[in-house]
Amino acid sequence: MTWVERQLDRLRSFPPLAVDSALAAAFAAIGFLTIHSQEIEEGLTEPGALASLTAVLVSAPIALRRRAPLGGLLLACAAITAHINANWPEGSLPLSAMVLTYSVGAWDSFGRAGVGLGAVYAALITLRLTDAPGLDTLGAVGNMAMFTVFWVVGVAMQGRRATQEARVREAEERAEVARQSAARALAEERLRIAQELHDVVAHSMSVIAVQAGMGAHVLEDRPEQARAALDAISATSRGTLTELRRLLGVLRDGQGARADAPAPGLADLPQLVEDVRAAGVPVVLSVVPELDGERISAGVQLSAFRVVQEALTNVMKHAGPTSRVEVTVEHEPGALAVEVLDDGRGAASGASTSGEAAAATGHGLLGMRERVELWGGDLTAGPVPGGGYRVRARLPYGDAA
Repeated sequence: MTWVERQLDRLRSFPPLAVDSALAAAFAAIGFLTIHSQEIEEGLTEPGALASLTAVLVSAPIALRRRAPLGGLLLACAAITAHINANWPEGSLPLSAMVLTYSVGAWDSFGRAGVGLGAVYAALITLRLTDAPGLDTLGAVGNMAMFTVFWVVGVAMQGRRATQEARVREAEERAEVARQSAARALAEERLRIAQELHDVVAHSMSVIAVQAGMGAHVLEDRPEQARAALDAISATSRGTLTELRRLLGVLRDGQGARADAPAPGLADLPQLVEDVRAAGVPVVLSVVPELDGERISAGVQLSAFRVVQEALTNVMKHAGPTSRVEVTVEHEPGALAVEVLDDGRGAASGASTSGEAAAATGHGLLGMRERVELWGGDLTAGPVPGGGYRVRARLPYGDAA
């Protein structure tokens, strides 16, 4: 940055009205001194009080050159025309008019700036027609050219300023879009983690609660079953801790790296079903036909796993006594379909679902629906005729085989 640019930056830090007012005062003082100190030539008269007034009227509009540039230029043109026609020395007054001509080009619309330049031409033509001292035809044309240069520079500066402002707006808009994108990504990540925590904790605690209740019930009469329940609680707890460590590892890693442990997928469904079956729920897993897991993305597999896990959790919480729970995984053309069907009394049953439990079920269904809709799929859940409850999700993952 050059010295001139540094000084301009310092000037821009001051209020524009204060800077322009100081500039107007300086031009008025210089104009007053020059018209009174200029040597009186043939045809010129000694300037008096009115000459000082016209000098002020020419220079004072500089104070409002940004707010009312056209009005200021018109006033200055009228004042300087009257001043020169009175045969008073012009001094530095034309410089004030040039500043105002530049300002109308720099701060007013193009149409109004053209009117201002026309007013300057009209003032010069008037002075030529009235035989103003020292202004012949060549001088009038030369002055028109000089004022035109100042006007063109002002218009160019306005265009440059508009371009810079547009670039600043574009940069601000891009920054705002980036901020919104980052906030949206953060919200989505928080939602994903909340869903993961809900799925892991809710399912595992349901299994532990069922096993603990059964263990306490058979502790004295059938200690071997109580021991099996405790083993199931231990295994479920270890699995839950592993899942929680994986999620917390994502949260702790400031670089965004994921934990090494893979996310659950279709291959983990048999173990999930076995854990629920060990909790006393008669679950049957059916995969029709056998799936090629390599064709299905990890995200779709994780969503399918979580849907099944949440549905089985709701069965244990709300279905009551069940004689059969069927988990079906189907390979449709270009989509994966999972269904959990039980013959219990249903999560929607008022007799079996308290207000708190109903709220929890609704939250779980909302989480399942969000997971499925993320992949462009659909989820249906509700009671079936004759009793029971069905949850079915369809997750597109690619073209038909």
